[in-house]
Amino acid sequence: MRGGVFLRHALESGCKGVGIDHSRDMVRLARATIGDAARIVHGKAEALLFADGEFTAVSCLVAFFFFPDPVAVLREMRRVLDPEGGRIAVMTNAPEAKGTPAAPYPIATRGHYYDDEALRQLALDVGFRTAKVSRWLEIGQLRVARA
Repeated sequence: MRGGVFLRHALESGCKGVGIDHSRDMVRLARATIGDAARIVHGKAEALLFADGEFTAVSCLVAFFFFPDPVAVLREMRRVLDPEGGRIAVMTNAPEAKGTPAAPYPIATRGHYYDDEALRQLALDVGFRTAKVSRWLEIGQLRVARA
């Protein structure tokens, strides 16, 4: 959630949104950033606290890099998406980012890196109909998948 900054920008564009983070400190920071404009909850990505089909879109910024079970997280994202057109966007670090400012040491040794095809295949494996990987500055990856 990056302290609620992305969510704040989404809200400013007219979207409605909810934030979730596993860190109570980040939840507090996001609440300070967002105020009462959106609900910010403490929880886990692999056990989302939302109803089936509740959202039209789910985004995950940077956190995907740290998930020990990315399949469980993607299944949960898919579960909470509208099955008739919901989308996810996941921004994570590409393998070549290891040791760069995008994924510096020692944090670089604590995450999971996926090449483009592996990242795309993860989405397809959990049942997304389509998945696309796009590059941003050649050190990040963005995957957009349709439910």
